[in-house]
Amino acid sequence: MKRKLQMALVLAFACCMATAASGVSYAAAPGIREIHAEDQVQPRYINTAIISADMNLNGSTASCYSSVTAKRVCHISVNMELQRKVGDTWKMKASWRDSVDAGTLTMTRSFGLTERGTYRVKAYFNVAGEELSYTSIKHTY
Repeated sequence: MKRKLQMALVLAFACCMATAASGVSYAAAPGIREIHAEDQVQPRYINTAIISADMNLNGSTASCYSSVTAKRVCHISVNMELQRKVGDTWKMKASWRDSVDAGTLTMTRSFGLTERGTYRVKAYFNVAGEELSYTSIKHTY
């Protein structure tokens, strides 16, 4: 009986050591959870699951995009801006607003560019009172 108990303890210890050696950690920091959206890590929000904003350039046309998914059906509003870099600041070239009582809102708008430069899209989201913003990567025209 004593020998069986010793073997069980040795096996339990070996399992613990194997888990520790593999670098796997099952405990997370309290209140922290990562959400992955299109290979980007986003912080944990109360009402919001995923937000994103981006743009594509096709000739002189900027196609602007923003999307938000809530964790439940609620009131969602989005203010999306196309911005152009002037010196060290970003100036708004165009702005669009939309809202819905649903679980998701996707907005796509186009704008004809007349000036060469660096552009980006910045979207301001309000999801059931939770205010967030998302800035796209820069694109050069």
